[in-house]
Amino acid sequence: MRILFFVALGRLWQRLRTWRNHRKLVAQLKEMGVYGGTVDTGKARKKAARPMEISTEPDRPVPFGYKTSWAAIRGEDPERVIAALRPRSRRPANWSTGLAAAYAEPSGVFVSPCLDGFVLVIGRHPPFARIERDQFSEIQTFNSHRVSSCYGWEKYVAGECVRLYAYEDSYVEEAGSLTPEELALGFDRFSKAGQAEDGGDAPDEEDVLHIAAAWGVDPRFEKTDYPPSAGWLCTV
Repeated sequence: MRILFFVALGRLWQRLRTWRNHRKLVAQLKEMGVYGGTVDTGKARKKAARPMEISTEPDRPVPFGYKTSWAAIRGEDPERVIAALRPRSRRPANWSTGLAAAYAEPSGVFVSPCLDGFVLVIGRHPPFARIERDQFSEIQTFNSHRVSSCYGWEKYVAGECVRLYAYEDSYVEEAGSLTPEELALGFDRFSKAGQAEDGGDAPDEEDVLHIAAAWGVDPRFEKTDYPPSAGWLCTV
């Protein structure tokens, strides 16, 4: 009798577990809008399009610089930079949620408050092409995308390009002379303009961070303890 009791108890437990798994699956299907043989596409789209939560609570600058593009624009007024971007929308955002949202949206950019005399514009794709170079006394731009081996930096002063170096898949585009900061970093070892077949080295993502730090603002934020702040999430 004891054996039969444990066998029956085991079967009852198996049925209970199966029922619980079924209820869980039904709940998931209803949440997705696909239970009952029909698909509620409106509900599915609504769930997929749920916007990312954005916080305006000031926080400390979040390190960035890998697989992204950004500009450092000399000036004290972020509003002037936002006006130059001509965004379709804008909203206040702190560093952590603003950068995350900018990376999630191809047309999204995060505009920082002023740091050491520069306003940063950060996004997955170059968000600063629409800014006219003569609108600001100095504009620096940087690209770092290791998947496509694309690295570059450029500096405009009073609307004139004083330095450009762009490396993509062994091809080099170059303008202007090496800046003192590049020479100090040993960037004269990199391949020159044209096909990179001259025996020179190729830059990497760390080099992009090094020159950004040397020219103005280090995106790693390792040596400067900035106070908590917030910026703006813009859609361009």
